[in-house]
Amino acid sequence: MAFYRPHLSALLLSFLLGFLLIGNAYSGQDDSFYEDFLSQRMMIAKIREFRGEVSAKALLTSLKGEATKIGMKLPEWSHSGTSVGPPKYGLRLRQNFNYGRYDPLIQKASGAYDLPPALIKAVIRAESAFIEDAISHKGAQGLMQLMPETADEIGVQNAFDPRTNILGGSSLIRKYLNEFGSLKKALIAYNAGPQWVRKRKGIPKETRIYITRVIGFYCFYRGEK
Repeated sequence: MAFYRPHLSALLLSFLLGFLLIGNAYSGQDDSFYEDFLSQRMMIAKIREFRGEVSAKALLTSLKGEATKIGMKLPEWSHSGTSVGPPKYGLRLRQNFNYGRYDPLIQKASGAYDLPPALIKAVIRAESAFIEDAISHKGAQGLMQLMPETADEIGVQNAFDPRTNILGGSSLIRKYLNEFGSLKKALIAYNAGPQWVRKRKGIPKETRIYITRVIGFYCFYRGEK
């Protein structure tokens, strides 16, 4: 199946736009790995608290205590009683992290679903910044940010397992490419849901930014040696 291949000038423009758009998201000094770990766990606990799980509040309190001990500033959404859910985990690249660790899994998914490895990698970068236990305020999980109901539909039992997450996310991209016939429409479906494409509702602003970022990362990873 033919992929969307913009001209070189368009690729360069997309890359530059993607770079500018993510500048703020990746700026600033990275936190330590342990603070990332605690933030993730607090976020998961907070979402579970919203869902009414009895043990979630105690877990969140314990994690906040641990964070306070190491001098970590607690995010506003972690405080008890807030009605605002935690934002999607900040897409910040972590220091001293081997971003090539997922390459064998990406290559496997590439072969299984006939996708460029660079495309899979670009989606992971845009979705979770390679944080395998990332979770959004809407409940999307793992490297390729699978919603729980979507994960169930495609047979992914543990969305936080890198192997099943990458294979599952790649299968969705292939499904949408087959259905809609272009990379742009496939990315709209992946980010906003296939109904946006099927009903021709237009493209949400967030999804426009998402597409620009993915294409920018795609160009970048295609140029890797």
